[in-house]
Parts: sequence; C-alpha cells; structure tokens
Amino acid sequence: MKKQSYKSGYISVIGRPNVGKSTLINQVLKQKLSIVSHKPQTTRHQILAIHSTSQGQMVFIDTPGIHNQKGTALNKHLNQTAQSSSHGVDVVLLLVEALKWTDEDKRAAKVVQQSSAKKLLIINKVDKIKLKEQMIPFVEKILKSYDFDGIHYISALKNKQVDPLIDVIYQLLPTGEPIFNEDQISDRSTRFFITELIREQLMERFHQELPYSVTVNIEAYEIKGKTHHIHAIIWVERKNQKGIIIGNKGDAIKQIGIKARREIEDFIQAKVNLKLWVKVQSSWTDDIKAIESLGYRDEYND
Repeated sequence: MKKQSYKSGYISVIGRPNVGKSTLINQVLKQKLSIVSHKPQTTRHQILAIHSTSQGQMVFIDTPGIHNQKGTALNKHLNQTAQSSSHGVDVVLLLVEALKWTDEDKRAAKVVQQSSAKKLLIINKVDKIKLKEQMIPFVEKILKSYDFDGIHYISALKNKQVDPLIDVIYQLLPTGEPIFNEDQISDRSTRFFITELIREQLMERFHQELPYSVTVNIEAYEIKGKTHHIHAIIWVERKNQKGIIIGNKGDAIKQIGIKARREIEDFIQAKVNLKLWVKVQSSWTDDIKAIESLGYRDEYND
C-alpha cells in the first residue's frame, strides 16, 4: 500500500467574537491552548496552534473576533490582526453560529472572500438547533453572496464532527515537510500563555463589572528548584477598576490568584508561586505606545 503524502500548511480561523474559534482549535489540539470565555474579544492576539500527526502538520491561526466597534486603538488593533491572518495561508475557515447572521458575520465573510486560499464555511453550535431543516434557508442565504469550497456542520464545544473536518482540511493542504518541530504546539512563549491564563480568570470573574480594558504582563519569572516563581501585573485604566479586582480586603484578587495558579500549574506541569499586583495606566486601550508596551507590539500596524 502506497504511503500517503505528508501534508503541511496554515489554516486561518476567522469569525465574529464569541462564535467558537478558540474552542474549535482547543478541540483539534485536544488540549487548552487558547483561552475562552463568554465575553467578546477574549482573544486579543494572533496565536499559532500546531497540530502534528502522521498525516501532516496543520498550523491554525487563532485570531481576535472581527467586530464593528470603533473608537479605540485596541479595537483597531484587534480587527487588523484578524484581517491580516487571511493572507498567505492555505485554508481559511469562516466560523459562524447556526441560524445567527449579523453585520459582524458579514464583515468577517468579506475578509474571507478577499483571501486566495481555499475557503470553508463552518456552521458551529448546530447541537442547539432542534429543527435541522431550518439550516437549509440559512445556509442558502449565505451562499447567495459568498463563495466557499465546502460547508461543514459542527459543535466545537461538544466535539461533534470536528474529526471529519480535520480530514477535509488535510486534503486541502499542499504536500510538504513539517513547518515546525513536531513536538511544538505553538509559536508563543510560556510567559505569554501564563498571562493569558491569568486574564482568563479575570474575564470569568468580572465579565459583568469590567469592560475590555484589562491586560496582564509578567514582571518577573524565576525557577528555584522545582517551583516557578511568577510576579504578574494586572493593568487597568481607572482606579475604580483596580478596586474591583482587589476586592474587599483583597479577597477577589486572592481568588483570582488561586484559580490562575491551578491553571498555570496544569499547563506547565510544575509547582507555581504566583503573586499578582494591580496597576493603573489611564486610557491604555486608546494609546498606541501603551498598547505596544503592554505586549501588542509585534501585531500592531498603524
């Protein structure tokens, strides 16, 4: 029997906020790489997620959700990061939620159509739809305005029909050698994922109280024996936001630290001593220099 050719290539996952892009990528990798929450704009960075098998290597690009909000430099950064990911890739996935089609979906679809890559329309959260026949007019309406090389129905959260989608993506990739080492899962550093895990806990706890003006960076990281000692700063825009995160007698930030430490220990498979501080940098989300200084430098294009 002839050995199947090894495939490798880049796959960009594009869609509006909260449509399930990061959840899908985590399911493909069978481990948590991208943080998820119910709050829009959870993903702020372009993350490469590398999935290597005997068939080949798929390099997924997890992007911020394409949205219509205007005003701040951070919003501009998020949209530019997402839009740029459709260029120079082999396959683009447009992820939409079953029976939901918004102006932001239209904007994402236009970005996908501008790509020269193979294009797949992925209908997510189909498990929530009881009357499957409702999907026919919904998809037909999309196809009247946009062209795709295939359509797939999945539930990323429940891992339904994700494996068949992976098989189809492999078929669309070019023959080639691995792009990254086969034991590598991302292009991002351990420090980056630690800041993301802390930010995830902040968004989960304060999704009602705080807007999007929270970010995290690592001030110090030292390994002593078997313990990783991590000092991280939580940046906010206003003093009242700092008070919310710290909480009554420091209870809120203590709970954030406990939950984040557990997630970090699970991720790096080592004991962690985590210390958190909250600092204020006024209007950082609308200040290009502040955005760059807080870790968005490599992706921001004016």
